[in-house]
Amino acid sequence: MKAFLCFLLALFFAITISTEAMSKNAAGLEDKTLLLESELELAKKPHIYFIFNLKNGGIFLKSRGVMLKEMKIEDMKFWGRPLDTKPRTLLKKSSLFEPKREKIDPEKSKENETTDTSSFEVKALELKDMPTSYRLVFHESIFISIRPKATGIISKLYNTGRYIIWYLSRPILTVWNSIRSKPFTAIYLTVNEEDARSIYWSLTENSESIIYHP
Repeated sequence: MKAFLCFLLALFFAITISTEAMSKNAAGLEDKTLLLESELELAKKPHIYFIFNLKNGGIFLKSRGVMLKEMKIEDMKFWGRPLDTKPRTLLKKSSLFEPKREKIDPEKSKENETTDTSSFEVKALELKDMPTSYRLVFHESIFISIRPKATGIISKLYNTGRYIIWYLSRPILTVWNSIRSKPFTAIYLTVNEEDARSIYWSLTENSESIIYHP
């Protein structure tokens, strides 16, 4: 009798564990299916797009389904409600020091052309001119803060201070958006400097990206 009860107990745990595993596998397959369907929607368009894969720690720049650049997420913090897997529009990108194009004065340009054409040169913005710390604002109140990976003691202390401020301000912003009956999701991503500049350079307002966080 005792052996039979032990058998029933073991069978119960085996069924429970198996059911839970099957449920997780089904949920995982559904998430991957949604990701593939969302990417297919973007791959049909003649534009580049980003996939922020927070689950696997990677940021992928793609076009027509072809990988153009793969970037590693060094660290990630997430605050807010779960996100549905679907294309999302970038509304705005902001930085404390925005890259600025040199203003050209037409009258002055004419003078330069008539006097000394060799001294006149239009300076184009390059990748090195892009900021490494900035914020991306997507629709449905989704905010992604991009920060460079710290390389020295001073930069590590600076990043730690920024992260503490970010973390302390999240509850206040959550309450504020709740009062306004608006959703709020904040994501803090740390990448290397070159990748941070590449993301800012490539992402344009009104472009679409996928944020994958099942």
